[in-house]
Amino acid sequence: MTFFKKYLLPGFIFQSVVIGGGYGTGRELVEFFLTEGPLGGYFGMILSMLIWSAVMAVTFELARMGKNYDYRSFLNSLLGKWWIVYEITYVLGLILTISVIGSASGKLTHELSGFPEIVGTIV
Repeated sequence: MTFFKKYLLPGFIFQSVVIGGGYGTGRELVEFFLTEGPLGGYFGMILSMLIWSAVMAVTFELARMGKNYDYRSFLNSLLGKWWIVYEITYVLGLILTISVIGSASGKLTHELSGFPEIVGTIV
């Protein structure tokens, strides 16, 4: 396995999934890190990198030790019989998030165009 696939690719995939397009604009970097000035922002980014690196290293090591190479088996070995509670809570959180975004979209569409809120919510 190449250095890129073994060490760099997992980090790139993690960043694209968790951070996504949010850092693509740079807005989150400014809002979360640079409020304490350039030096404070730099140290905040370094601290964030170190924490996420440690979390990922522990996660990958737990997966390797348990020979868990898919999501369900990893979650099952990590949480035991409580994995289903985690899954239900996670799905409910997703539904709540989508509901809030849909509601805000409907309100924004109504304010900007005068269309009924349901139009913006559905679209």
